[in-house]
Amino acid sequence: MADELWRYYYFLEDDVLSFNPFVEILQKNKVNYYPNYSLKLLEEEKSFSYQLKQDNLSILVLCCLVEKGNWADGLASLEAWEEEAGINDVDIVAETSVFLSTKMAWEDFLLSSQRLSRQKEALNIGIEEGQMARLCRLWPQGKAFYACHLDKYTRQNRNFLGSELPLLEASLLRLRMISSFLREQKNTVLREREQLDQELSAILHTQLVMEKGSMEEAMELEEQVEGLSRAYGKIAGDYNTLLSAANRLSSLLQSFRQQLSSLRGADLSEGFISDMINPYLIRLREIEEAQNSVIVSRENHRAAIEVARSKIDIMNARSNIATQKEIRNLMQLNVTIQKQSLVFQYAAGLIEFIVLAYYSHSLWSHLAHGAYAVIPGWIQFLVVIAFSGNTVYCTHLMAEYMQGDHHVKNKLIAAAIPLFLILLIVIAASSLLSSPLPH
Repeated sequence: MADELWRYYYFLEDDVLSFNPFVEILQKNKVNYYPNYSLKLLEEEKSFSYQLKQDNLSILVLCCLVEKGNWADGLASLEAWEEEAGINDVDIVAETSVFLSTKMAWEDFLLSSQRLSRQKEALNIGIEEGQMARLCRLWPQGKAFYACHLDKYTRQNRNFLGSELPLLEASLLRLRMISSFLREQKNTVLREREQLDQELSAILHTQLVMEKGSMEEAMELEEQVEGLSRAYGKIAGDYNTLLSAANRLSSLLQSFRQQLSSLRGADLSEGFISDMINPYLIRLREIEEAQNSVIVSRENHRAAIEVARSKIDIMNARSNIATQKEIRNLMQLNVTIQKQSLVFQYAAGLIEFIVLAYYSHSLWSHLAHGAYAVIPGWIQFLVVIAFSGNTVYCTHLMAEYMQGDHHVKNKLIAAAIPLFLILLIVIAASSLLSSPLPH
């Protein structure tokens, strides 16, 4: 059995063509490239490479034989080949290195691997016919390291190194990247929530010290309600963002746990799983706590909106009451004016009646003096009274009709007929009684 250096390169599927020069350089240096993964490939003691995929991540798996346990030279060769192919940190999302030994004692090999990777931690992993440790919990600067000691090659431990481990690291990488993105998203939401809470405090303080006219205060309250409604919409959107983030991270953790439970080539202890998952569980709790704080802020804004609207309703009610009082006062004034107008109308009508009666009586006595002298006084009085009263009534009806009150037309006709008859009687009697009597 030979010592080996495994390297997993993680890059986006869209960048697969940028690794073609690197594959060509590998082949020039006797590292054969195979398009597909195969267990038979792992049974041969030689350098080789192939690709795996997980979602939108592509993984270039590389296995290089190491002579005399000199993994430092192996790392230096990989760096030289990367530089020759023009591969840099921009092209690589992350990489994982596995130092595999079959000859050194496990304790010495572990210390040597820690010095080589410059890592101090060692998270033990159970592996068939061997021992293994992850030399870092997270991904320091996009790199992870493993130390693996095998007593002999088996189908299970080779499959773990060639397939299960790179895919497991891909899941951890996805967790780290998405968790970092969600952390920034959470911090952005919390900054926005803090700003909106400060604006809410300023609005509440303004309402406490507000000393303005009712109209100006109502307009300002309406502006505040509009601003609070916009803030409430933002907070509701932030809550949905955090809810989506929590669900996404929770779903990823669940998928990762399922992936761990389905591993066949390694036995991961609960301590190892806890060490790997705890940072993301902490992130999930932080997002859930942020959700709770956003809920509190959302309810505060809702309460502020309801208070402002209640104030507006109260002010409108007061304004309506004041308006109704003014309307009632105007109606009372109008009734008083109408009463005075009726008094004046009656007085004017009486004066008109008296004047008309006086002048019609005088006119009658002058134009038909003979008839006037013959007709008894009480008849003259009744005729003048009937004529004057009917005339006054007709003139009032005529005025209403001329102003557009056409409903008085029938009354006008009914009043005009007696007036016309009175005139005919007066004219006929005056003519007959004024003629000389025959001898």
